[in-house]
Amino acid sequence: AGIHGNSKVMKICLISNYSPPLDEGMKNVAYYLGVELKKRCEVLNLSLNGLFSKVFWQQVRDFQPQIIHYIPGPSILSLIIAKFLKLQCSGAKVLMSATQPRIPRFLKIILPLLKPDLVLTQSDETENMLAGAVYKTTFLPNGVDIERFIPVSVDTKKKLREKYGLSKGKFIILHIGSIRRRRNLRLLTELQQKNRDSQVIVVGSTSTPLEQDIYKGLVENGCIVWRRYFKNIEESYALSDCYIFPAFTKLSSIDLPLSVMEAMSCNLPVISTRFGALTRIFQEGNGLYFAETKEEFLQIIDTIKNGVEIKTREKVLPYSWIKVASRLEEIYHQAMF
Repeated sequence: AGIHGNSKVMKICLISNYSPPLDEGMKNVAYYLGVELKKRCEVLNLSLNGLFSKVFWQQVRDFQPQIIHYIPGPSILSLIIAKFLKLQCSGAKVLMSATQPRIPRFLKIILPLLKPDLVLTQSDETENMLAGAVYKTTFLPNGVDIERFIPVSVDTKKKLREKYGLSKGKFIILHIGSIRRRRNLRLLTELQQKNRDSQVIVVGSTSTPLEQDIYKGLVENGCIVWRRYFKNIEESYALSDCYIFPAFTKLSSIDLPLSVMEAMSCNLPVISTRFGALTRIFQEGNGLYFAETKEEFLQIIDTIKNGVEIKTREKVLPYSWIKVASRLEEIYHQAMF
């Protein structure tokens, strides 16, 4: 190993879903944290796909981690798994990311029995829920790849529209995510109907099941739907004029949606509901808008079309993956001592 300050490099076991493709929030959180942590720590990535194999548990024991960081969750199942991991590696501290809590109300009574050493939270709502179960929590946001998701020139935007067979003159409204009812995508069909000079594009995740009626409604109302894995997903942002995040339902996305942060990193104007941790981290203004109703979304689109100053990239620069991973490393050290 090497040296970090006066101590040996930390041994971190990151547990998540690593199955390709990387088109889902929690997978990307685990991937980017792993990439950054490996620059400074010894990291073992273990996929939940192998959870029920002897090899998985043997790898954990042989690695002898100081920190076990379980990324998806928390759910009752993930908390039980974390408890077993703690038993397998008695010297390790077990941390869990609360990226998308899935704990039914009637099961909250058993939460105090399943406490990991620390939960990394994002939204106030999640913190309040876990505080009621006397969990130790600390805030850690998601990050964004500020070198990959960058603003582009007007010329590059035109060339990308040519590449994907899109109109150069239309105002392109983008949404990226699962094609499901709880994502509130019906709003996009209404935006398409009311804005004939616009083109709504939805890039659908292939990792999550598609709800056929939602897909059909989007297409029949003139929205373009691309449901395939884009290795260069940054091009979708680069060819667009505006990013929309219409979700209300808690389980429709991780608490701090990566697509919103990526759109901001590309300096796109963004219109979003007051979802999860977004209002905790970002102040409205300079191209970032929070809306609740269809009328508000429509009104803000008109405002953007008339020309506004966009500085959304500035808002997201403090949340590069490099900075987030550096903060996480500090949290690991504090948990150990």
